[in-house]
Amino acid sequence: MAEKNFDFAQIPHIGEIACNGEFKAAKPRNTATFAEKFGEKNKVVDSLETAIKLSGLKDGDTISFHHHFRNGDHIINQVVAKLAEMGFKNLTLASSSLAAVHAPLIEYIEQGVITHIETSGMRGELAERISRGLMDFPVVFRSHGGRAEAVASGELHINVAFLGAPSCDPFGNANGYSRDDDDSIMCGSLGYARPDAHMADTTIIITNNLVKFPNTPCAIPESDVDYVVVVDDIGDPKGIMGGATRYTKNPKELIIAKTAAEVVKAAGYVYDGFSMQMGSGGASLATARYLRQMMLDEGIKCRFALGGITGQIAAMHEEGLVEKILDVQSFDLDAAMSLKKNHFHQQIDSPTYASYRESQLSTSWTSSSCLLWKWIQTSTSTC
Repeated sequence: MAEKNFDFAQIPHIGEIACNGEFKAAKPRNTATFAEKFGEKNKVVDSLETAIKLSGLKDGDTISFHHHFRNGDHIINQVVAKLAEMGFKNLTLASSSLAAVHAPLIEYIEQGVITHIETSGMRGELAERISRGLMDFPVVFRSHGGRAEAVASGELHINVAFLGAPSCDPFGNANGYSRDDDDSIMCGSLGYARPDAHMADTTIIITNNLVKFPNTPCAIPESDVDYVVVVDDIGDPKGIMGGATRYTKNPKELIIAKTAAEVVKAAGYVYDGFSMQMGSGGASLATARYLRQMMLDEGIKCRFALGGITGQIAAMHEEGLVEKILDVQSFDLDAAMSLKKNHFHQQIDSPTYASYRESQLSTSWTSSSCLLWKWIQTSTSTC
C-alpha cells in the first residue's frame, strides 16, 4: 500500500504537468448558461468613440475602410467626423476605394485630420479637388491586387480597420447580408474587407443589424474582430446596391462584345471546364451573353467564374452553365442574393482574387487561401 505521507515534490517535473502539481480537487464548475456568458463576454461597446479610445489609435496612424457600400456608404464620413471631433490629426486614410459620396472628406483634409491617402480608386468632387492640389502629399494608388499584396505583406500597415457590415453578432462574426429575414441593407461579398480585418492591429465592425450568435457562415470571423459598434445608419440601400445590372443596348458595345466572344472562342479558351472573369460594364455583360449562347450551342460548362460578380453570372450558375462562383465583390442585388442562397457561390478575399505575389501570400495568409490561389493560377483563363 502506498505511503499516505508520500512527498510528491520528489517526482521529477511534477510542477510542469498540466495540473501544475499534485491533484487536490476539481475546480469549481462554471454553471453559467450560454445566454449568461453571451451577455457578459461579447465584443459590443457602447459607442464609436469608446471603440476608438479602446483601439489605441493615435495621431499619424493609418485607418482603413472597404468600398463594398459604394456610393451609399455612410461609414467613412461618420468615422472621420468623429475622429475630427476627438482631435486626431495627420492620419493616413487607406480605403479600398473612394466614391462621390465621400466629398465631405475635403473638409477634414483641409483641417489636417487626413494628410495621406492610399487607395485603389477615387471619384467625384474629392477626386477633382485632390487633382487640383488639395493635398500636400500625392495619393498612392494601387490596383486591387496591389493593395491586397501591400496589406498582406505589411507594406501597407493598418492600425485600425473600421469595417461596415449589414449584419454582425455580438462576438464579431460579420456578413455582407443578413441570414435572418432582414434584407434592408446588403452588399454581398466583403472580399475587400477581409484582409483589412485579418491584418489590422485593431478591427472594429460597425453595423446597424446586431443578430444572434452565431452569424455563420460569415465573411469576417470573430477571431479577426476586436470591437463591435451598433449604429442607426451605415448607408443608403439605394446607393449600396441596385437591382440586376442592365444590359447594354449601345450598338458599339454590342459589336465589341460579339467580337470579343468570337476572339476568345477562336483562341481556344471556350471549352468544357474553362474559367472566366467578367466586369460589370456594358460590353463585359454583353460578352457574357454571347459566351452563354456558345455554351448552350456546344453543350459545355464553365468550371468557375471569378472576381466581381453580377446577377448575370449568378443566373448562369443557377442555369447550370457555371458550376462555381468565387466572389470578391457582388455588383448587384441579384448577385448578393445568390451568394446568400447558393452553396457553390462563395466569397473570397482580395489576396486570393488578385494578389500578384504568391510568396508573400503563402507566409502572411491562410493555407486554404494559398491553395485556392495556386489552383486559380494554374487553371484560370480570363476573358
